[in-house]
Amino acid sequence: MAVDLDYWNLRGHAPMLHDTVRCKAFRQALVETVTPDSVVLDIGAGTGILSMFAAQAGAKKVYAVERTVMAELAREIIETNGYGDRIEVIQSDVQDVELPEKVDVIVSEWLGGYAVDENLLPVVIQARDRWMKPGGIMVPGRVSSVLAPAYDVLLQQDLDFWRSYPFGFDFAPAERAVGQDYRCGCNQVRPEHLLSAGQEMWVLDGHTYSHAGSLTRFTTHLEFVAERDGQMNALAAWFRADLSGHVVLDVGPAEPDTHWGRTVFPIGATLAITKGTRISVDFALVPLEIGMATAIWDVTVGDHHFRSEASTAVVA
Repeated sequence: MAVDLDYWNLRGHAPMLHDTVRCKAFRQALVETVTPDSVVLDIGAGTGILSMFAAQAGAKKVYAVERTVMAELAREIIETNGYGDRIEVIQSDVQDVELPEKVDVIVSEWLGGYAVDENLLPVVIQARDRWMKPGGIMVPGRVSSVLAPAYDVLLQQDLDFWRSYPFGFDFAPAERAVGQDYRCGCNQVRPEHLLSAGQEMWVLDGHTYSHAGSLTRFTTHLEFVAERDGQMNALAAWFRADLSGHVVLDVGPAEPDTHWGRTVFPIGATLAITKGTRISVDFALVPLEIGMATAIWDVTVGDHHFRSEASTAVVA
């Protein structure tokens, strides 16, 4: 996939600020983590919301690093809210930034729909290795990516539309394209749409994960056994992030809606599944340049076998 990091203007940031689950979780995690002696680094500060949470929690100094022109707006917002004396906004790539001191806490909302898919982890790990004091704290810390066999109602509606010969024309190529693309932000995928419980694809800890590891492909092989009868037309992926000791941000199907929702990967057909059916999945997330990655998924259910070809994200 090519992730569109439209973070240079408010259009990209508004959904994140509207996401109260996300914002409240990060605020509470910083309240639990930050002390009056803390120096904090906020990577990809955007509008400065996490930096202000850190200052509100009592940090003596916050370095808000933002590479885009949003840094100018963040500086104004921070000044307007009275935190200009403690939050220093730096417009720079974090790989190039030079700080006058090391930090106690690094906070960064680098999470894609299933955590690593926006391929921002490498720059966060690189900054950790350069700027975090021994014993420092990463927010988030432990993060897991989860996958499950699922049925996506909106995907089915799209497929059925292209199969219906709109205006009397054959749109089979469009149907095939929809069957290859994956869709982000699918809050309509709920527990009742899963054929079995989700399984972890991979787990990483921001405190210990290596920079070299963050640059390599993430792969998994999972075997599911259907726990009920139903239909399957996709895989659904999400993440669970431990932001601090008591704060967990889980965007799975049973949790309140967030802007992440679930990421849905079509399997090329709509299958009737009976309880006990075995579903085999190979999944890979291949990092490209920073902010971009491509997903490849391979699914076998009985005689049905599907392997993805394209990997273009569709935002729901």
